[in-house]
Amino acid sequence: MLAAADAVAQVLAANTDWGASGLRDGQYAVDLDADAVCLDVLYGAGYRVLSEESGVTGPRNSDSATSGSAAIVVVDPLDGSTNASRGVPWYASALCLVDDDGPAAGVVVNHATGERFVGVRGGGAERDGRPIKPSDATDLGQALLGVSGLPPRHLGWMQFRALGASAPDICAVACGVTDAWCDMVDDGPGVWDSLASLLILDEAGGASAEVFGRELCTLDHAARRSPVVAATPELLAAVLRHRRP
Repeated sequence: MLAAADAVAQVLAANTDWGASGLRDGQYAVDLDADAVCLDVLYGAGYRVLSEESGVTGPRNSDSATSGSAAIVVVDPLDGSTNASRGVPWYASALCLVDDDGPAAGVVVNHATGERFVGVRGGGAERDGRPIKPSDATDLGQALLGVSGLPPRHLGWMQFRALGASAPDICAVACGVTDAWCDMVDDGPGVWDSLASLLILDEAGGASAEVFGRELCTLDHAARRSPVVAATPELLAAVLRHRRP
């Protein structure tokens, strides 16, 4: 999966076209280029792929695209495309290997900073090869909270940040840069935006939930989720109390 993220980095380094793809709102031409190189790498490894840009697919001349038992990689080739297009240094590739037991390995590579986050089920989480852990924050009134979307009101935080890319946002909680993060949209992004970083967070020792109690791991391309994550269970409960309708 790191090889797929590295391939995206090469696409970004060579890219000069930040125009729209013309296929759907909010999609850039470079999103399709990033998706194409991810698919090439992951197909070469024999995986099915669930991608934001291309749905559920598999290697050509293979039945893996329709085989429900084959392992699948959930991928957002470029999370934070608008940030990348405007030079805001907060955008990443996010990939999560899902097997019969759920998320097994997650990779988030922040292409703006070069940071590489990796989490393996039962094996912990790392940033650039070093173990990470969240802060010990429990009090929302003393917490730095990341958000995606417009908060409906002040939720009781000390300060908040809206950085514009869910995958590195959640990794920031996993390594203690921020204390919590909350999606403010009731039917938020697809699973590709969060699944890899949620595994990294869980392996680092953080806590996560979905605003409406839905499973955070789904392989339905059309499904939408609203994740909430925090450094500690106590802080997670506090954010959820304020965020839920």
